[in-house]
Amino acid sequence: MLILLAFSCGQNSSEKDLTGDWREIESEFSTWHFYPDSLILKFPGEWDEKTEWKANNSQIEFELPTFFWDSLGTPRDTINKILISYELSDNKDSLFGTLNNNWSEHKFSLLRTKSYIDYLKKKFGIQFTLPNDSSGIYMGSTSFSTIGGYKLHPIYGLKIFMKSSKSGVIVKTELSENLNNLEFDIKRFKDNIKHWDEPPIGTNEMYLDERLHLRVFADKSIPDSIITNKLKVTINQNSNEFNKHYSDTLPIRIYRILKSQGIEPRNIKGKEIKTIANTVYN
Repeated sequence: MLILLAFSCGQNSSEKDLTGDWREIESEFSTWHFYPDSLILKFPGEWDEKTEWKANNSQIEFELPTFFWDSLGTPRDTINKILISYELSDNKDSLFGTLNNNWSEHKFSLLRTKSYIDYLKKKFGIQFTLPNDSSGIYMGSTSFSTIGGYKLHPIYGLKIFMKSSKSGVIVKTELSENLNNLEFDIKRFKDNIKHWDEPPIGTNEMYLDERLHLRVFADKSIPDSIITNKLKVTINQNSNEFNKHYSDTLPIRIYRILKSQGIEPRNIKGKEIKTIANTVYN
């Protein structure tokens, strides 16, 4: 405690404002952990970087060792110098920045967050308390394995949020403020995946359809029957040489997310609930 206090006293006021845990709004897999003596970055590829940092009220600076192959195919080691121009929101829980490094520039934004669930509540503007349940399975996998959790990898899970109110149950998706556009949301979600997750040669649309599922973050006061009733979703299967032995429709699986310790996108617990699939979405 005394050592931590000594480091903290060495920080300027801007650095103290940044100290804490943050998660990128554009990518829930990317986290920034500002400590008094270090910055720890965690990225989607599941690799971590630890470095020293400094900041004032408008800029953050740090360096990262970088390995790359040059145009002649020779391996090179270099230091990537990072300069971030940033602004904090009035309540200092959101950061909007432009990052410049040795090669490029890009804009990004962060949310200060105590946990992954806290991040979801802030990002999507909805409050819920997950149910305790001893059943369920850990969903997703840390690698694209063809075994076990592959079909429940988080990139294939469209998030749905539900909370109770005096007027009934409020429902929104990660892409819309209600379920009125669910068909469009599903198509858009699938198109986003297709941009960077090409199916293996010899497969077709079913590669994605079989992996697509709904991840429902519903308040513990909402019974499974309400979730089932509001999400009656089936995918229409186009018959062709690859799926001619399958039925014309495929119900989208629904998983209710459960409370668990250390919950993260790749380490999330849920249980499959009954699907009443009478709405067909392509």
